[in-house]
Amino acid sequence: MDKLLAQLRAFYKRTTLREKLLTLVFILVIAALWANSWMSRLSGWNDGRRSSGVELQTQQQWLERRDEYTIGLARALERVDPSKTFEASKLSAEVDSLLRSSNLSAKADIDPVRTREGEIFNDHNLRVRLDRISLAQLIEFNEALRQNSPYINIESVRINADRRNPEQLSVRFEINSFDLKDETL
Repeated sequence: MDKLLAQLRAFYKRTTLREKLLTLVFILVIAALWANSWMSRLSGWNDGRRSSGVELQTQQQWLERRDEYTIGLARALERVDPSKTFEASKLSAEVDSLLRSSNLSAKADIDPVRTREGEIFNDHNLRVRLDRISLAQLIEFNEALRQNSPYINIESVRINADRRNPEQLSVRFEINSFDLKDETL
């Protein structure tokens, strides 16, 4: 070990001031890059630790309130008849039927149903655009949708008047429905 240190001292004494400065800058740059990498990893680890702590705290709150959630679910299921819930294809067919009964099927554009699956129920969303309809037709269709509540709900409605004929409306409905996965609930 002493021999190695002696060789390093001799090498250091032979180098010029410029070489010493360049070596020092090189070592400082390598140390800065290493420290930056180490700090990035430490920061990532700390962020993960914090988010895990928040997630565990949230889950603990859910577990502490499980009796409340169970009672709330039981109350909600008492008001719902599983045979009347709408699965994706049934929702699309029902909305199409409501449009036909309101004489709006020629003015309607129905997007495909988007489904989000859950543990207890599936959530279905359907977008319907109606072009150049009257206010009376809008009210009639809205009432037809409300008759299927709580099984079909209007999530949002956007109404725009036609610029050429303000009595004609362009309406965009976001319709929501659900179906229970287990009908014995």
